[in-house]
Amino acid sequence: MISEDSPQYHCNKCGKEWTADEAIDAAYKEIIGLRASFGGYFEGDYDVTIHFQDKKLTWKYSLDGDSLEKELSGKDITKFIGGLKIIDLLNWKRRYEEPDVLDGTQWEVEIIRKKRNVRRSGSNKFPAEWESFCVLIRTISSSEFE
Repeated sequence: MISEDSPQYHCNKCGKEWTADEAIDAAYKEIIGLRASFGGYFEGDYDVTIHFQDKKLTWKYSLDGDSLEKELSGKDITKFIGGLKIIDLLNWKRRYEEPDVLDGTQWEVEIIRKKRNVRRSGSNKFPAEWESFCVLIRTISSSEFE
C-alpha cells in the first residue's frame, strides 16, 4: 500500500529508502557556502560571500569601495538555507541570457559544496525567483544587493 509519506527513492545496492523531501534536505546540507555577484559597468558590482561552516559573511560594493564582514549565527544560516529551498535555487537553469542586449546587468551565484561547486548566471535575464533571492541576501547581510 502506497501512502503520501511512502519512500519515493531507493538504493539498488543496500535497499535504503528515502522521500523527495529527504533528498532535497540532503542536497541543501551539502552546501557549505555561497558567493553571489550582481552588477553592471555603470552601476558597480555587489559581491557577497557566505561561509556556512565559519558563519561569516563578506559584502563588497565596487563603485565606492564599501565592504563589511559580519559574523552570522546558526539561526541566520538555517533561515537562509530554508529560504534557498523555498526559491528552489538548486533547480535554477545554468544560464539566463537576453541575447539582444549587449551590455547591462550580469549576475552569478556560485553554490559552494565539498565535492563540486555549481554556478548559475545570467546577462540581463533572471530566474522568476531572483527578487526573492535578493531579499534573502539583503536580509542576511543587512546591506544592499541589486
